[in-house]
Amino acid sequence: MNIIIKKFMLFFLVILFSPKINVFAGDIGSIGFFGGTSEGKKLPKTTDILLDTSDKLQDISGKYIYKELIFLGGKPEEFEGILTVKQNGKVENDKDSGSYTINYKITSNDSNNHDVDLKRNITFKVNYRKEDSQVIKDYTVTSWSENITTPEGNYKLDSSRSKFEIGIIEDKNAGVNYYKGNASQRAVYTNNGDGAENNGDTILEGISDIYGYDSAWSNTETHKTDYYVYTDNWQMHYQVRPTVSVNKNLNYSQNEPNAISFEGNYREIMQNKSGISYSIFLKPQQFNDIDDSGSVNIASYNNFEQLIAPDLSFLKGHFAETDIKKLFAMKVFTGNPIYFKPDQIITRGEFVTSLVNAIKLPIEDENKNKKSKVRSSKKKDPINVVFPDVLPDRKEYKYIISAFNNGLIVGRNDSNFYIDSPIDRQEAVSLLVRSLGLEHLGFTGAATTSFVDDKDIDIWAKKEIQAAYNIGLISEDENGKFNPKSYLSKAEAAAILNALISYMRENLVVDYTDRIINYPS
Repeated sequence: MNIIIKKFMLFFLVILFSPKINVFAGDIGSIGFFGGTSEGKKLPKTTDILLDTSDKLQDISGKYIYKELIFLGGKPEEFEGILTVKQNGKVENDKDSGSYTINYKITSNDSNNHDVDLKRNITFKVNYRKEDSQVIKDYTVTSWSENITTPEGNYKLDSSRSKFEIGIIEDKNAGVNYYKGNASQRAVYTNNGDGAENNGDTILEGISDIYGYDSAWSNTETHKTDYYVYTDNWQMHYQVRPTVSVNKNLNYSQNEPNAISFEGNYREIMQNKSGISYSIFLKPQQFNDIDDSGSVNIASYNNFEQLIAPDLSFLKGHFAETDIKKLFAMKVFTGNPIYFKPDQIITRGEFVTSLVNAIKLPIEDENKNKKSKVRSSKKKDPINVVFPDVLPDRKEYKYIISAFNNGLIVGRNDSNFYIDSPIDRQEAVSLLVRSLGLEHLGFTGAATTSFVDDKDIDIWAKKEIQAAYNIGLISEDENGKFNPKSYLSKAEAAAILNALISYMRENLVVDYTDRIINYPS
């Protein structure tokens, strides 16, 4: 391995796990694990992030509008109610293992069709352990009660003969927390309160695949569950695909009055999409006339946050004008916009600062820490120096420390960060892909990219660069080149950072919803 490759790898090596990693984790299970869906947990606003830490984002406690399709009587019956989630504890950043509890309570609401009613109260104990960058969670039931009413009958859960287990694995990356899992349940219901063995019992068995992710700009959760219903008289097999997604879209809003001191501003719109698709593969003969497939949805809501639109008239016609405006509006770029020089080369420190802002990594509140210290102490607080050339008096310091704490960067082989050195295109793009954790989308065969100047791309960067090309973060120039060794200008940085945010807003959602719910197995 030559010295150049070694230096880069040491600078941009992703730490597989650090106990300090703290991303926007915790949206797992905001739709429950019962084949239904909810409106989902809202994303934090920019102001919320600036005023608080992301610790609270690991807690999904709250009340959600909820829908579920009940097939116990042999045909789909729609239930609408309220899902109340109470989470007591969370994954602790400084512990390798631990546990907490989470309770799901489902009740009717005023608009519910009273021919269909559902009362469910279930508590899971969640044991977790950490393996490198991943967290493994095992859910076991500690209490479970259910009563269901449909036009076909009343069903009461026999908890002594019922089982429910869930296993989840999370993969934490600086910008996105991905997870997948499986759930297995066997629920035994006695009809009309008759508890005699094999006399009036209805048995529901389900096996689920669970996929999801959460980030500052969007989150989704999608389940694909095969259910089997068994009674003394008939059997049924169906699949449900509940999903929820919440994402933010940024639009410019032009002011209508003439006599107003500013022309307009950006408006960030938070939207949810929740629904359940189902397919019936085997149904009771007496219900042959019901549809083999269908869906229900929860009405979308819009939640707004007003953001500034900086006056950048001096950039009129510049190729990155819109990107730069948006990044200032979203607080990715900070400072006074009138001093922004788009064609100036961006430094390593400036780029990492902007990337941390773009993916909304938590920033340590130094003032809060100072207030919490004993005031009578005359000793000076120790200075946390990770890189000799990045001292606390630098404005980029806390952002670089955040990137380091979240496993995104380390120093070169001389331990320096080279904060004021320019960053080239291949270095910057590699960081974007690694913040998403999607390096594996580059290639699995020959280490060759799609660019005509592939020979100029260093071997350590090729996989990330091809991944960025494959997911649409970058494209070739008019000559088919990537120009890997060219230093990145601030305007070019704005373009690729905005592309990263757009990918997190939109493309990830599509991959986790449409591709799964539209293709039943």
